Amino acid sequence: SGEEQSPRLFQFHKDGFLALEQYFSAEECDSMRSQIQSIVAEMEVPPHCRTAFSTREEEQLQAQGSSDYFLTSGDKIRFFFEKGVLDEKGNFLIPKEKSISKIGHALHAYDPVFKQITHSPKVQELGRKLGLERPVVVQSMYIFKSLLAVTPHQDATFLHTEPLGRILGFWIALEDATQENGCLWFIPGSHTNGITRRMVRAASGASTCVEFVGSEPAYDDKQFIPLPISKGGLILIHGEVVHKSELNSSESSRHVFTFHVMEAKGTTWSKENWLQPTPELPFPSLYT
Repeated sequence: SGEEQSPRLFQFHKDGFLALEQYFSAEECDSMRSQIQSIVAEMEVPPHCRTAFSTREEEQLQAQGSSDYFLTSGDKIRFFFEKGVLDEKGNFLIPKEKSISKIGHALHAYDPVFKQITHSPKVQELGRKLGLERPVVVQSMYIFKSLLAVTPHQDATFLHTEPLGRILGFWIALEDATQENGCLWFIPGSHTNGITRRMVRAASGASTCVEFVGSEPAYDDKQFIPLPISKGGLILIHGEVVHKSELNSSESSRHVFTFHVMEAKGTTWSKENWLQPTPELPFPSLYT
């Protein structure tokens, strides 16, 4: 279907994003959701979420624990919680599955269901249609999207490459994403202006694990357009396109599986990125 694809790819290069409805089957979506349910059922609350604070020093250790937990999550399957859902002993104040904001960052490498989706023939085929020669998978996340809004950002702020333009997000709706439950919003064409802000690893000994260099410009709300998509839909996201999601004001959840791919050919991955490949998990090739 090379011919029907080209107008779509033109659209992607023009806008910086592309929605492909019903890219994955309902069965594929449900298999990811039930796999996550069993992962959550077996989850142990990480130690840094379980300490009762007493002194300032212990609070700092706690913060250090959280940042280490995050910084070293690139080659593991780890749990990130909403604020205020655990007491100081690590007990849940609300149902477990509602307490997690996301699971990252190596489901694509270590979980058979998510690995199969990430490397599925249709994803590989899409990579080839996009002209990717040596795509590697750098990270994946399962996002529960409870309440919070996600402020406008560019993925390349967090996943920096030289040159830019080598990061591509694959965003899969495991349930309908609507304006009520927090679908994505984009500024079409905003992927052509480079980036103004970077998140980098802080110098060792700093109180935070990462810091931001540069600043996020003030975006005009009127420039954003919503991109609702049905269950099974795939949104391709250029690494520099500006996007956000509003808070989920509905009763329904909005589960998503997302992963990022980098064209490794002629590309340098920034040593300052929070996420780094490890000897245990070098970035795997998308093509199998």
